[in-house]
Amino acid sequence: MLVYAKKTKRFDYGKKRQIDNKALLRLSAFLCIITIMLAATSSFFKLKKIEVEGNSSIPDGEILRVVNHHLGRNTFMIKPALISEEIKQTLPVKEATVKLRLPGTMVIKVEEREVMAALPYLGGFVLIDPDGYVVKMQPDLEGLRIPIITGIEITKPEKAKPIAINRKQDLLEDLKKALKCLSPMRAELSEIHLDYQEGEVSFFIYTLDGFQIYLEENDIEEEKFLLMKSVLEDLRKRGMGKGLIDLSKEAPVFKAF
Repeated sequence: MLVYAKKTKRFDYGKKRQIDNKALLRLSAFLCIITIMLAATSSFFKLKKIEVEGNSSIPDGEILRVVNHHLGRNTFMIKPALISEEIKQTLPVKEATVKLRLPGTMVIKVEEREVMAALPYLGGFVLIDPDGYVVKMQPDLEGLRIPIITGIEITKPEKAKPIAINRKQDLLEDLKKALKCLSPMRAELSEIHLDYQEGEVSFFIYTLDGFQIYLEENDIEEEKFLLMKSVLEDLRKRGMGKGLIDLSKEAPVFKAF
């Protein structure tokens, strides 16, 4: 007697589930692409409004003139980082944070550059921040309590760009270091004079109440400026009057005028 074995078909349910998952993923990707295409072409997501925050001396209109050409663009096609750089390259702002608020609003928050000192230029003044960037140009310093920088000549000042020092651009780094350290006491100063001889620079800093402080290039560090502030406070308390404070020595030396 012959016995025939019945062949049975076996189904690999794991493989079928894997195939179904791949199909679902392909369908999801397709739907995402369709959604993005619809959003990118929809007028609902066009940029209709730009808001400005954080500005005080720079008018809203001046900032909007830089970015208004983006109005009407699809918000999904706008790159905030590029707009931020566009603003910083054009206006005297230290930072510009750009955020998109769907469906069609852009919010720009700026941090303006703070005026630290002035440089004489063509009968007027160029106002700069502690990083040496040009903030604005104006004919006088009325209403401002900031020091004037002398001893250097600048060329072609451009707003939102670092100053260019005629034939001595290497002085800019030393000047920036000094300005950052002097920033907290700028209202006390009348002049910052740079003396450049044989490749070495010296600083003469003048206060409004008649003190003159002398520093050499190697002295341009935070500790020296903290010492300068301390010495000035001590001399004022003791009523020592006008004089020269030499901070180029190991210990400060005061010579009354």
